Amino acid sequence: MRKFLISIALVSAALTAVPAMAQQGRQGYDQRDDRRGDHRGNWNRHGPSRQAVNALLRDLNQAQNLIARSQARRMISPREAVSLRREANRIRQRLNFAQRGGLSGREFASLRVSVNRLEQRVRIERRDRDRRPG
Repeated sequence: MRKFLISIALVSAALTAVPAMAQQGRQGYDQRDDRRGDHRGNWNRHGPSRQAVNALLRDLNQAQNLIARSQARRMISPREAVSLRREANRIRQRLNFAQRGGLSGREFASLRVSVNRLEQRVRIERRDRDRRPG
């Protein structure tokens, strides 16, 4: 008899808990993880869109192509080209590392600023007219 009463008590406790959880809304796995900063449930939650990431990659590729063309045309020195390529490679590594766990809005903004600075440096180096050899 005791086992029967215990099982009824457990079932009734479970049945009263289910509607209470349903009234709270969807506070499940994803929201708890978002408060911790962990995005296992949805890799792109509060992050940039795929189009924004593709635009960032396109701008980075264009900057790298401009570096190569500028060195080939002797608009920048080999030393300047190495420095600019190194910076572009660092940005690409940061982007690849950030995409593994999901790219947050803050990481994306930081990468966007880095690409903009790289593009600015390329423009400055092309116009400084020093063209010193390596």
